[in-house]
Amino acid sequence: MRSKIVFGGAVLTVLFLASAATAAETIAKGKVKSVDATKKEFVFTDTAVGKDFTIKLSDKTVLNRGGKESKSELVPGDFVYLDYEKGVLTWMAKYILVREGDSKDWELTRGKVKGYEGEKQYLTVTDDAGADLTYRASDAKAWINNKEHKFEDLKIGEPVLMVLAREKTGVAHLKWVMIERK
Repeated sequence: MRSKIVFGGAVLTVLFLASAATAAETIAKGKVKSVDATKKEFVFTDTAVGKDFTIKLSDKTVLNRGGKESKSELVPGDFVYLDYEKGVLTWMAKYILVREGDSKDWELTRGKVKGYEGEKQYLTVTDDAGADLTYRASDAKAWINNKEHKFEDLKIGEPVLMVLAREKTGVAHLKWVMIERK
């Protein structure tokens, strides 16, 4: 019996460490299929793969509905961009952008800070595909650990989550840049 307990503890430890080591932030877009407020989770249909995934919510999950960040509820049928941490056993929502009202043409994207030209107010980031993209930051806000900062406080190489407003012409305007520092 003792060997089963020790073995079970070892398996749980390995799963926990694997979960921490393989957790990666990912962005997806799709529709909220159902919401279970009691379990703090929702079912999300990813439009890229056409599959349903169960996503957990935490007290730190941020929901942006119509351009305003709040703790309001998700509703089945909401079309969202979702930034989540993909673990071995659970997927945890970090930032949810509901595309409605003022934010109907907004999207989430990730990158790493390449540089900031303060005089021109241009932020350059390198996206996950390795392309350098430059955005005008004059009307945008920079957030570090959920507090507003100056763009000059961003560090080269830092991973960023960005909210972009896309015009019908395809041009993207930077709305927010968010960084989590340890």
